[in-house]
Amino acid sequence: MKEGDTVLTFELESVESGRYIYVYYPEDNHDAPGKVVLYEDDRREILFDSKDDFNGYYRGHALWGIPVGKEWGTVAWC
Repeated sequence: MKEGDTVLTFELESVESGRYIYVYYPEDNHDAPGKVVLYEDDRREILFDSKDDFNGYYRGHALWGIPVGKEWGTVAWC
C-alpha cells in the first residue's frame, strides 16, 4: 500500500455451507461497518452498506476484492 491509497479492511464473521459472511470497514472505520456474503460458487450478496459508503464504492471492492475464505485483510486501490 502507498500513502493516499483508498482502503477497506475486512473480517470473516461466519462460514456455513460455502457461505462466507464478511464485515468490511471503509478506511478501517469500525464505527461504519458494511456486510456482504460471498459464496464458493462466485455468487455475491449485500446484507447492508456502510453508512460511509456513498454510491457503493467500498461495497463493490468488498464484493469483488475480498478473496473467498480469507479470514481478514485489507483491500487497497488508488
